[in-house]
Amino acid sequence: MRASAEEIRIAVPAITNLLEEDQSGTYQRIFNSAVSETGYSVKQLFFPYQRALNVFQQGNVDCIFSFTDVMEERFGKESIISSFPLGAFAYFIFTAKNSPAITDVNSLLKMRVGGVIGHENYYKSALHVKTKLFMVNSDEQNLQMLKLGRIQAFIAAIPDILPYTNDLNYSPEHALFTGYDRLTCFNNPENKRFVDTLSTQLKKLKSEGVYQQISGKLYVDFDESEP
Repeated sequence: MRASAEEIRIAVPAITNLLEEDQSGTYQRIFNSAVSETGYSVKQLFFPYQRALNVFQQGNVDCIFSFTDVMEERFGKESIISSFPLGAFAYFIFTAKNSPAITDVNSLLKMRVGGVIGHENYYKSALHVKTKLFMVNSDEQNLQMLKLGRIQAFIAAIPDILPYTNDLNYSPEHALFTGYDRLTCFNNPENKRFVDTLSTQLKKLKSEGVYQQISGKLYVDFDESEP
C-alpha cells in the first residue's frame, strides 16, 4: 500500500548503466529531472532484476521501471499503463571480438550461452525452444565468463552493454527483440494522473535534448511521436 496519497512507490530493477542502486543510472537521472517538475513524491526501491519483477507482480509497489510488454501480456493491456519512453532498447547475441557474429539463433543450440535472470522474458520467444541458457545476475558476470571461455556467447541489451561493445562482436541487423523502456504502472486513477503528468515532462525533456545530454554515449534515439 502507498505510504501517502501523493507518494508513488516504484520498483527499480538492476539494469547495467541505466538503473542503479544509488540512482545514478541514466534512466533515473532522466526520470528524476522530470518528476521534480510534477509535485509528486516518489520512493524508488532497488532490487535485483527478477526480484523487482516479483515485487511489482505481487502488488507491493505502484510502478516498475521497464517491463511494459511483459506486464501487458501477463495482466492484460487494460490493467497496465505506461509513460512516455525513457529510452529505446534491443537485445542481441554477443560473442568475443575475435569470434564471428551470430546471425542464426539455431547456432545457439550447439553453444554455451549466457543470459541475465529475468531478461529472457523479452527474447525467449525468438529462440529455439531447446536453447539452453546459463543464467546469472548481471551483464558483468556474462562478460567475465565470456573472457574466461566458460560461455561462447551471451544475450544482452543495447544501450545497457554499449560501454563494452569494443571488446565484443554482434550483428546489428539481427535483434532478438526491440522495444521501449518506460515507467510501467498498475492502471488506477491515481497512477494514471501521475503517469500523464510525468509523460508531459518527459516529452518536454526529450524535445529539448536533455535525454541526449544525460545519456551521452548510451543515447539511443527514437521518434518523439512514439506514444
